[in-house]
Amino acid sequence: MNINLQLSERQRIEQEYHDAKYNGNLIQTDYNFREEIYYRFFWEQIGDVSGLKILDFGCGNGWVSIQLAKKGAKKVYGIDISGELIKKGNMWVENEGFSSKIDLKKMPGEKLVFPGEFFDLILGSAILHHTEIELALKSIFRVLKPEGRGIFIEPLNQNIFLRIWRLLTPWRRSPTEKALTNKDLNLIQSIFPNSKLNYFLFTSIFSEGLTLLFPKCKTLIYFNILLEKIDNRLLKALPFWGKYCAVVVLELKK
Repeated sequence: MNINLQLSERQRIEQEYHDAKYNGNLIQTDYNFREEIYYRFFWEQIGDVSGLKILDFGCGNGWVSIQLAKKGAKKVYGIDISGELIKKGNMWVENEGFSSKIDLKKMPGEKLVFPGEFFDLILGSAILHHTEIELALKSIFRVLKPEGRGIFIEPLNQNIFLRIWRLLTPWRRSPTEKALTNKDLNLIQSIFPNSKLNYFLFTSIFSEGLTLLFPKCKTLIYFNILLEKIDNRLLKALPFWGKYCAVVVLELKK
């Protein structure tokens, strides 16, 4: 597959940022153990992948691709803007013995070089907000089969506490990434009218952050579980509050 990497300024910045971040770093990790409530939901919505042709959109080092291959996917294609991540991912794929089932390529998400209606399923973990989102969504729509699905975990930026946190910690993210706003959510639903938005971390936004810092604190873990249950009830009763959560899991359907 010949890929013409004529990158926009935004794509070039993202590429350089992630290449520099991961150059020389060993990042081969099995992330299937992640226990955040939104990751559990993410995998639940993916369901049975047996026999499916899947795109791992923004594949990074290939951790999702490898899990999909282990779960029986027919073929997994992964794309990422970072050559460093693709290089490390391909090494990991080879070590796992999945070279025939997983194909990782350097490619911008806004211009997917695949035939139209090619994929049964497209997945992404915290990636759309790194892209020119309208172009990326239209590209995803083009390569999805009729009735095909897309499932994405994305950060939100409607909550004032999140906005303050991001302003105070710019070094934690790339210069051009932008967590999703209500405008982006409306755009998603205009391109994918049958999409479903599932929100996570409203009251639990604080306890979730603390459990990442103190993962072995049983009291904090219990408190976080309690707040997650409160969030579930609140968001069912008042779904409008969802846009003030920290995370959204997008279920897209063509």
